Amino acid sequence: MTVKPAVDLESVHNFRGVEGYPVAGGGVLRAGRIYRSGALDVITPSDVEYMRDELGVATILDLRHPDELGADGIAHPLRERVVHISIFAADSSQQEVIAELNGLYGTGISPERYLHYLKVAGSQFARAFELFAKDDSYPMLVHCTAGKDRTGVLLALVLDVIGVSHEDIAADYGLSDESISRLIAFLERTGRVLEGTPEEVRARLATPPEKMAGFLRLLQAHYGGAAAYLSANGVREATLQRVRELLIAPA
Repeated sequence: MTVKPAVDLESVHNFRGVEGYPVAGGGVLRAGRIYRSGALDVITPSDVEYMRDELGVATILDLRHPDELGADGIAHPLRERVVHISIFAADSSQQEVIAELNGLYGTGISPERYLHYLKVAGSQFARAFELFAKDDSYPMLVHCTAGKDRTGVLLALVLDVIGVSHEDIAADYGLSDESISRLIAFLERTGRVLEGTPEEVRARLATPPEKMAGFLRLLQAHYGGAAAYLSANGVREATLQRVRELLIAPA
């Protein structure tokens, strides 16, 4: 089951609602609670107004490395609603982090690369997850730069905890592929140097559902699922249950 994006923004790539997926045991993922996107650095005033006044976004969870935040620290206009949790350690530069990942897994995205996120960022994912257990966090926007990798892994953990099927988690991840052209335009506009031919860049940034499906299989094999992974990193069972209560609506 693929649920198409509930909303889109003219100036923010890969912005959409995450909602409507059936959960094991009955119910569906509640609408209007979780949004996901790429970076907000070039957001227009009209999109700020829509996000603030129409969607009522209360929390913006920014997963980017400090090197990505711009000279003023957090580069978007709703900063008073921002919680910044860098998935990758701030004591290494972003360039060093990327070089390490590329050395281990190559330049493309792979299930193994996503699993590495879990290996090095258990405390960060646990901190981020705690926000999902607070009623006043919602509606929540989760974003990184592309809105597909760090954002995709965190939301995969959340959706797995509440009982969304792996097929639907992978399908939701795959929706980011529709925004790759806008992502490339954003990266070029903000000064990123994209190596390779346009076809190579496009392929490197693609989000075929099988990549997320492969990650979910590794998550199960290595940790026994998202709940077990988060529990091993200090998240209490009561917190996991509270997230389920806040995010599951009757079918």
